Amino acid sequence: MLKVSIIIPVYNAQKKIRKAISSILNQTMDIQNIEIILVDDCSKDNSVEIIQSYCNYYPNIKLIPLERNSGSPSRPRNVGVRAASSDYIIFLDADDILLENACHQLYSESIRNDYDIVRGYLKVIKGNDESHYSNRLSKEDYTGSSKALIANLIAKQSTTVVGIYKRSFLLDNNLTFSESIRMGEDTLFLSKCYANTDRIQYIDECIYEYVKRDEIANISSTQSYGTREVNDHLTVWSETEDTLKGIGLDYSRLRLHVGFRAALESMLNFSNGLIPEEDFKKLGKFLHKYQFIIPAMQLKPRLSVIVNNLLDGDYESFTRNTRKRIVINGYDLKFIKPLIPYFQQKYEVEIDEWKGHEAHDEERSRSLLEWADVIFCEWMLGNAEWYAEHKKAHQFLYIRMHRFELFQQYGNRLNIENVDAFIAVGMHYYEEFINMFNLPREKVRLIPNHVDYDRFNKEKDRDFHFNIAVLGALPARKRLDLAVELVERLIVQDNRFQLHIIGSKPEDVTWLWKNETERTYYEHVYTKINSDPKLKDAVIFAGWQDSAEYLRRIGFVISVSDSDKPESFHLAPAEGMASGAVGLLLKWPGVEYIYPADFTADNIDEMANKIVQLNKDLELFHHLSSRGKEFIQTAYSISTIAEQFDLLIRKDFLRRN
Repeated sequence: MLKVSIIIPVYNAQKKIRKAISSILNQTMDIQNIEIILVDDCSKDNSVEIIQSYCNYYPNIKLIPLERNSGSPSRPRNVGVRAASSDYIIFLDADDILLENACHQLYSESIRNDYDIVRGYLKVIKGNDESHYSNRLSKEDYTGSSKALIANLIAKQSTTVVGIYKRSFLLDNNLTFSESIRMGEDTLFLSKCYANTDRIQYIDECIYEYVKRDEIANISSTQSYGTREVNDHLTVWSETEDTLKGIGLDYSRLRLHVGFRAALESMLNFSNGLIPEEDFKKLGKFLHKYQFIIPAMQLKPRLSVIVNNLLDGDYESFTRNTRKRIVINGYDLKFIKPLIPYFQQKYEVEIDEWKGHEAHDEERSRSLLEWADVIFCEWMLGNAEWYAEHKKAHQFLYIRMHRFELFQQYGNRLNIENVDAFIAVGMHYYEEFINMFNLPREKVRLIPNHVDYDRFNKEKDRDFHFNIAVLGALPARKRLDLAVELVERLIVQDNRFQLHIIGSKPEDVTWLWKNETERTYYEHVYTKINSDPKLKDAVIFAGWQDSAEYLRRIGFVISVSDSDKPESFHLAPAEGMASGAVGLLLKWPGVEYIYPADFTADNIDEMANKIVQLNKDLELFHHLSSRGKEFIQTAYSISTIAEQFDLLIRKDFLRRN
């Protein structure tokens, strides 16, 4: 005999549905007394196949596929109730777990006094294995009248549908989940249930584990708070207020302050200032009507400011104050500055530009620290050490590391616990930073450097195929000597080849020229160049240039840096590829994770042969050039890399909330 039907809405649940089903199969109630109804909302993964494997073995497990996606659990639950064969219904989400005594305890209590609803409490599980009990009532909360119990359930429990419901009670009173809203449907359903019965009970038992949804993979649809969410909340609050008035309960005084505060937090975390003015006005009007709830919300300063914006009708300030605030800090921000306009499209951005590795305006840094939601440290230098020491609990702190910091001591002095993510720009240094500073692997991310594709994508000059460029030949580990050796070999084949060295000359950089090892190295390179008139004519020290404009005349941009002191990313070949030049790199550890194999070479001979071959076969050159441009635009464009940073921020806010 079937006693309980458990209804589970399913959408793309392949990673979690087995746990939910197993928790039911492990119930102390005989499984023959339990019906499991899984309603699939047009999953795109293997959920259906997994469920079908259970259906093939258990006759009391049923799969009901919907013809089209409904977008919320409401329709699957409604379909499940109508299809159920048992007298009692339990709702379970695909990522939650029913504790082993739940069916027995809920069903036994229901039939003991013919209750329409029996509720318990739950255990909340967060993605980082944190847990706590929720919705538990004290004894005095549930030993009074049914009306007092309902009031306490509304005031002291969240609106998850944990519990058991008599099926005939739901059907006879047409109690369904609203299919027109995506947020707050549980609140509406429960308020209608409470308004239609006094046969309700609470048991002091933990019924199930409620898993805070880790919907990172579906982040674009889950992490938002905009028009739909605002209007759903306004609908739910108003209808719930009207429904509960019918039984003499005032929802606005029992629970609205909790719901409105949660909505404010969602606006702050997920709206990014994108709530339309029309909806802002609706919210403001609603809050004016119920502004007596404001003291009960116990708001933090930031939320209080947003509430004041709503009451004052100040939409511009509201928009600004509901956007996340990012402070970008560090010395020498040249690598991050091109990304700032993209960040400013979504976030409020302030810059804390340091005067050196440790020198900064501490008063400004402290002011921005108080202001920020997100702290982005460019370079793991003194700025990262300072912000990691002073970061607040509600803030996210990210540190982007290049190569230079690996040979400094700041990483050893960091308060690593306060850092949410260390960002490496290349896979080789991803591992090197972990090993050097014992960074927790779970905190390290890989986000490569960006390339300003649009800036470099210019029409080429004539005869550019014979021009080879090195963008930045300092310090010695850049191996200018190998670049000179390369062009020396090429001019034997064709005297039209030239090597263009863009950037400072070594003697113009004081610290470098004072270094005996560096100075001696470059003096030897100069001696080699000057010893051969043909070679001297083929090597051009171009100095500082507008590289985007200069690259119009360049056919190849090379990287010949030391393999034992490898680059972290080496942006120059990527910029060259964006310009239509062919980037060629001597292999160094990690290059294979950054550039396709066609653009790398084992040695100078192989690189020279590639250049000669491509000059003889211009069709092949243009094919490789086009491939390079497409690769750079797809993998490293500013918008692509900015989106990766944005995704990191959004994921962290979703995990926390």
